[in-house]
Amino acid sequence: MEGYRKADVVFNKKISDNIYFCKLKTKINAKPGQFFMLRTDSFRESPLLSRPFGVCDQDEETMSFLYQVKGVGTNIIKDLKKGSEVSILGPLGNGFKIREGRKSAIVAGGIGIAPLLFLAKMLDKKADFYVGFSDFEYFTDYFKDYVNNTTVTIDKIDKIFITDKINTNDYDVIYACGPNPMLETLSKKNTTTEIQISMEAHMACGIGACLGCTIENINGDFIRVCKDGPVFDSKEIF
Repeated sequence: MEGYRKADVVFNKKISDNIYFCKLKTKINAKPGQFFMLRTDSFRESPLLSRPFGVCDQDEETMSFLYQVKGVGTNIIKDLKKGSEVSILGPLGNGFKIREGRKSAIVAGGIGIAPLLFLAKMLDKKADFYVGFSDFEYFTDYFKDYVNNTTVTIDKIDKIFITDKINTNDYDVIYACGPNPMLETLSKKNTTTEIQISMEAHMACGIGACLGCTIENINGDFIRVCKDGPVFDSKEIF
């Protein structure tokens, strides 16, 4: 893997409250589920650490990220304009293992939707799509040409979670990304299906050196989300 490389912003647009969609001009290729560490010149003073972004989509000339503005770093990134230069490190981590010819489902929770569009485009058979939000829906239109049925829940309105809408045993494989409680619920209600989960964690380096993103697996061992994941078999974690 090379070090940080430069990329120019094609667009960086707000699509919903605190949700932004950014496209960079770069010919770096990634696999679904992998991520990049991103920083700008503004990061030389504060914050010092780069920010991890899962690959939302890519083609031969560009790569896209969907992100939520939550802190100092993402507040800087949201103000980037067309033509701005950023530095990216990657692709990093282990992505989804695509199972060809299988009946599959994609399950997203909130901003966990971000790395799943690229996955949906890469599947040889369209998956059923389940996505849950806390307050409002966003970005689901981008999936409509690449999935079968789409099921959406909004906690505030529907008073149920997206995990209530899926029978995990209806599928051969499920690809999921979202809050840990959602991923754990999926895993615990499942008896027969392979569930691949993309975990979220605070990442400082992205290459497994700082140990800032360690989590405990079912054997009591500490594993690194950035290096050993971010995609795991749910049975390994829950």
